[in-house]
Amino acid sequence: MIIQIDKNVTVVQSGDLVIVTRPCIMGGVASHTIQSSYTALEIASWLKSRIERQPNILAQEAFPAMKAEDREFLMSGITPDHWNKMFPKDLERKA
Repeated sequence: MIIQIDKNVTVVQSGDLVIVTRPCIMGGVASHTIQSSYTALEIASWLKSRIERQPNILAQEAFPAMKAEDREFLMSGITPDHWNKMFPKDLERKA
């Protein structure tokens, strides 16, 4: 199943994997594969309402069983790899 939300946002179901392609707030367009119990239709519906700026529920409420990094991608378009490059785990702040 392929769901085209707009010219830059696509949600594709392939078995138990959902591949989302969307703009990244850091620039460009990114793709990310989500493995979860949520369907492409559920994810696409949430993304469509967010893109159209219609009131919708928070990602953590809509997808409580989804990994935080996958929810972050849905909200911002930042992939887990890009996030880790921006905020390396070995970088510790000293108080």
